[in-house]
Amino acid sequence: MNRQIIVLSVIILSMFLAGCAGSRNGTSVSGSMAAGTPVFVSDLAMWPQQYRQNFERMQSFRGDARLTVESETFGGNVDLETLWESPNKLFLKAEGPLGLDIGKIFVGEDRFVWYNQYENHFTSGNLSDPYLNRFLQTNITLEDLKYTVLGFAGQIIDSVKMVDNTHGIFQTISPKDDEIYYRFIVNPESGLLETVEALRQGRAFMRQDFKNYRVVDDVFIPGIVQITMLDQRERISIFYKKVSMNKPLDPSEYTIEISGKVEQLNVN
Repeated sequence: MNRQIIVLSVIILSMFLAGCAGSRNGTSVSGSMAAGTPVFVSDLAMWPQQYRQNFERMQSFRGDARLTVESETFGGNVDLETLWESPNKLFLKAEGPLGLDIGKIFVGEDRFVWYNQYENHFTSGNLSDPYLNRFLQTNITLEDLKYTVLGFAGQIIDSVKMVDNTHGIFQTISPKDDEIYYRFIVNPESGLLETVEALRQGRAFMRQDFKNYRVVDDVFIPGIVQITMLDQRERISIFYKKVSMNKPLDPSEYTIEISGKVEQLNVN
């Protein structure tokens, strides 16, 4: 297996192939904004600044969701608990049928720990590792994952510029040669981010979609987050059922305890 996909391909495969394979049906939601959600921004020129400020109002996040995967070879779903604390602590816990603990992952400022409870092994590493710090052969890293699961496009938002006011299209600085760049599609009427595309040489290879927005404690957040790997025809979707934010989190909730009998995987 290509080392670039080990970390998150393993956790996804273990979650869905370890007794969690099943229904491919997910919640169907049309449109990008829940009924009654106010307009986020009316002047698109102000969107990057407002988008950043909206995220900065979030100091902590707790969400219960259904995580689903769709691909040509497998499909399934698990319950997912998400804890996030500003500025850079993310904890994910996956549960299968009857509350079976499947896996936990913690991403901190510089390092990550992933504990596969079902197969009784764990992996840890530095976020700067060029092989481990990748998400399914894309430019999404574990660092980005800390924000993507919240429906936030990440730090790249600081370098965008508007290229199409009519259709609400923003883009990062034009790339050189084989560099990756990003396109943001914002709903011109609501001012809400709907899609982010990662492109190389004008061709999109990854897409993130944000749907069913709601307002929680004055913060606009999507109820549905989808990551699509276009070449691999794979899609991961997070359907949030319950969300709260800006409430204190007990550090013990995102502490991963690993016994001495657990095998550590050495990935060079």
